[in-house]
Amino acid sequence: MIESGVKFLGRALSTVRQLRGIAAAENLKGVVDDTGLHYMGPIPKNPFDLFKNWHGQQTQNNLAANALCLSTCSKTGYVTSRTLILRRLDDDGFVIMTDNRSKKSRQLEENPNAAMNFLWIKEDPSGLILSRQVRAEGGIKQLVEDEWVDIYEKEPLFCKIRAVVCHQGKKIEWQQLKDDHDRTLKKWQQGELVMEKPNHVVAYKMFPTMMEFYETYGSRIADRVMFLKQGEDWVSNRIAA
Repeated sequence: MIESGVKFLGRALSTVRQLRGIAAAENLKGVVDDTGLHYMGPIPKNPFDLFKNWHGQQTQNNLAANALCLSTCSKTGYVTSRTLILRRLDDDGFVIMTDNRSKKSRQLEENPNAAMNFLWIKEDPSGLILSRQVRAEGGIKQLVEDEWVDIYEKEPLFCKIRAVVCHQGKKIEWQQLKDDHDRTLKKWQQGELVMEKPNHVVAYKMFPTMMEFYETYGSRIADRVMFLKQGEDWVSNRIAA
């Protein structure tokens, strides 16, 4: 009787341990999977298809989805970078908007090539981080106004006021800038000013010849794919992280 009870208790404890092990495995599933080499799955032939997929996922409840780092270079090799907003995604390139009196515009006039970098980081319910980075390099050109003026028309009021009162990159006195801002806003509120696009506001479009996608989950070694434009086609290869 005692022996049978001991055996029953032993089986019960064993079952409890197994259940606890299953529960622990479920709780640590992300950690268990958080090893080895990451694999992002099949790669499309056109990098813009993959970019649109990632970008579409990122734009859900994420105000920073369109943020990008733009790097430009002067004719003497001086490189500068800054964060901009992707204004429009076309099937063949990325459209941005800026002040043509800025340093970036001067550099693009001297050297019409640029690099863009998108970084997207998202935490899943288990606490693991999905990290994605897209790099793009290629030629860039200024668009004619008819190709993008609708972008400016959709700008919020503060952006239009900024375009009127700010000479990007120029030294200013804060109070003077505030006075200019308040005066411009008041004129608009009283109907005395129409916020038309100033001539110095321009748009550029980068036509990439290289696009690289980097993805990892947790602490896995990342999967990385590079696309190179060859004529009208794209050729892709996986490269080491």
